[in-house]
Amino acid sequence: MERPPTEHQKVLQDLDRLMSEATDEASRKEIQRLRDSLNTPEMIDMARAAEQHKERRSSDPVLEFHDPLLPSIVTATGCVVAAAICLYAVVLGFESPRAAIAGRSFNPWIVATLAGAVSMVFTALSLTRTFSVRFDTAGLASRTSGHRWRKLCVGSMPWKEIRSLHERREDGVLEVRAAGGRIFEIPLRVANYPILRHHLDNMVMLYGERG
Repeated sequence: MERPPTEHQKVLQDLDRLMSEATDEASRKEIQRLRDSLNTPEMIDMARAAEQHKERRSSDPVLEFHDPLLPSIVTATGCVVAAAICLYAVVLGFESPRAAIAGRSFNPWIVATLAGAVSMVFTALSLTRTFSVRFDTAGLASRTSGHRWRKLCVGSMPWKEIRSLHERREDGVLEVRAAGGRIFEIPLRVANYPILRHHLDNMVMLYGERG
């Protein structure tokens, strides 16, 4: 199967087309000079390295896990309820500048504004991560944000250094033990924890302690 042309080859092809369409000799010489400068061994090596890096980056699988600030059910429910109140208040606002519920009068546009702000707050909270860990083909990298997990041992670890796992149920933390006695800690409450644990178990089977 023939591979598609690289970005460098596409540029050279475009220059060839421009040179064939040039109307005077001076333009053709200028385009030829530019093509020659882009077709040197150094430029070819740079283009090949960039293409290999692009292919490697796009082909490497990546898994990301995180611990949200609030449970997803809380942020989702709050966002939906606030959005529904906002829409209802907007409908009332188009019908009348004042509305009444249970005998109390209010401005529906003010309610819509407040409900919309609350919906945005819940959306922002759903994106706030107190802990995150990233898996790729080379290893893991973890970090904390805020105060909830500030005492955890975080950092990066190549898979070949992983040795064993230990769950501390008393404080809800998974210890990932690496070569040299280093310990990386991951909260048990991260989203999709069973998938994370399964992946780590596989890495221990490949690189960890046996027997």
